[in-house]
Amino acid sequence: MEEYDVPYQIKDDSCSPEENLELRELMNAVKESLKFIPAREKAILDSRFFKNKKIKEIADELHISPSRVSRIIQSGLDRIKEYLKRQDLA
Repeated sequence: MEEYDVPYQIKDDSCSPEENLELRELMNAVKESLKFIPAREKAILDSRFFKNKKIKEIADELHISPSRVSRIIQSGLDRIKEYLKRQDLA
């Protein structure tokens, strides 16, 4: 996979080494939190945030309403946020 194909590898030299470390820790925690998310939610989050699909596209693919996709996305984000809180990262 090319470097630009991996969405979570953002190179930004404007951050201090400490800030880069914090961002890496946060990225690792988010990836770890995905292990605790149901497969359907994970697939929808992946489509929305890593494949940049629109909510309508996801809804059409899954034969569900766009509002249902939005609720599933929010549920997944809430689970990630809760996991990060438990890890003292949010």
